[in-house]
Amino acid sequence: MKSNMFKENIAPVVVLVAICLVVTGLLAFVNSITAPIIEANAIAEANAARTELLPEADDFTAYSGDLAVLEEGKVFVVDCYTANNGAGMVVTVKTKSFGGLLTEMVGLDADGTITGVKVTAHGDTPGLGTKAHDAGYLAQYAGLAEYTAFTAKDDAGVTHVTGATVSSNAVHYGVCAALEQFKLVGGAN
Repeated sequence: MKSNMFKENIAPVVVLVAICLVVTGLLAFVNSITAPIIEANAIAEANAARTELLPEADDFTAYSGDLAVLEEGKVFVVDCYTANNGAGMVVTVKTKSFGGLLTEMVGLDADGTITGVKVTAHGDTPGLGTKAHDAGYLAQYAGLAEYTAFTAKDDAGVTHVTGATVSSNAVHYGVCAALEQFKLVGGAN
């Protein structure tokens, strides 16, 4: 039997390339439709979290000055929003945790006292590391205006989760960074 090189070798490659091009085009089209919706939802979630952490605020404006960096690549402020009515600010911080970077939002009133803490993204171990993300654990930071140590275990004002020291410290680092951001901004304005 005579083999046909085009049918056996070239035609399948051409068909696969055509399929890849069509699928890529369709994915790009779907992405162009969904990307703005996903971005709008993320903004709405962030605004809802800000309002939850600082309910006295009427509206927020993004702070455009310097952002606090306590440890390059490990503890740094991502954004800071000040309340338009001077009620305080909400700071978004990323910190190195057990499962990678943890993102948390910290609300501070006009006096620089923490009104609330909320973990918004993490990769920590469910059931163990996430104990440091529970609302009950995070509630201990409400009312805190300063920290005495950079680690949760060494700070007399807070308790850490035994067995989840890295996650507890990550949350505490974020609180420390938010307090430093408040000082850097010079208050709630």
